[in-house]
Amino acid sequence: MTQLNNDLQRVRLANAMQKLGVKGRSQAVVELLRMGELEL
Repeated sequence: MTQLNNDLQRVRLANAMQKLGVKGRSQAVVELLRMGELEL
C-alpha cells in the first residue's frame, strides 16, 4: 500500500511539473511563487 501511495505521489508531482513547464521540484516552487500560488 505504501509503495502505491509513493508511486501515485510521483505521478502527480510529474504531472504538475509538466503543466507548469518546469523540469524539477525547485523550479516548480519558484514558478508557483512567481505565479502567486505559493507563499513562504
